[in-house]
Amino acid sequence: VSFNIFAESVPGIGLVLGAGVLLRYGSLKPIVPLANFFAQAKAGTLPAVSFVDGDFLNETHGSDDEHPPGDVEVGQGATWKVVNAMLTSPQWAHSALFITYDEGGGEYDHVSPPTACAPDDIAPILTGTDVGIPGDFTRYGFRVPLVVVSPYAKKSFVSHTVYSHTSITRFIEAVFKLPALTARDANSDPFTDMFDWTNPPFAKPPTFAEPKVNTSALAFCKATY
Repeated sequence: VSFNIFAESVPGIGLVLGAGVLLRYGSLKPIVPLANFFAQAKAGTLPAVSFVDGDFLNETHGSDDEHPPGDVEVGQGATWKVVNAMLTSPQWAHSALFITYDEGGGEYDHVSPPTACAPDDIAPILTGTDVGIPGDFTRYGFRVPLVVVSPYAKKSFVSHTVYSHTSITRFIEAVFKLPALTARDANSDPFTDMFDWTNPPFAKPPTFAEPKVNTSALAFCKATY
């Protein structure tokens, strides 16, 4: 299945796992500038699967990943650009955009993470002071937001089903009839209750104005951080 990672700076996968993980494809070819995403969305030439990463490297007052000390409005503006690119793309009619986050800030969630299917029988590979600490991969992490943007997304719908990041993997596998990578994604729900495949509520893409950034608040961030 064709895919690209459209990154504003360092892609998330490279930041977390190192660029070497991408060399399994023979080169760093899957990584292309974020500007390419907007150009290809406009032309209707996006690959089958696209990963869009904000600026995860420069977490300052002007960063757009919504991570402190960045101004959240700057991040929301960046997200609007991606959403608007899909709403106005020739590929809108057969697209699904998932907007989600990592676990940052989840320490304050009052709901304990539920149990999860172990991906395989490999135990955690521990190093340094972590050696000897008990643990496994049979639990989800903290809850994080996820928004579905698609012609087929149910209108004003809030799901109460337990999903995970591997639900996105499972969705890709279901759409393109691909085998599962692990037992975790094989047992994940591919967002079955979030879509109306018969009567797409947003066949005609909605429009909404670009969010504004409070310049005085941004100036405070710059002065303080």
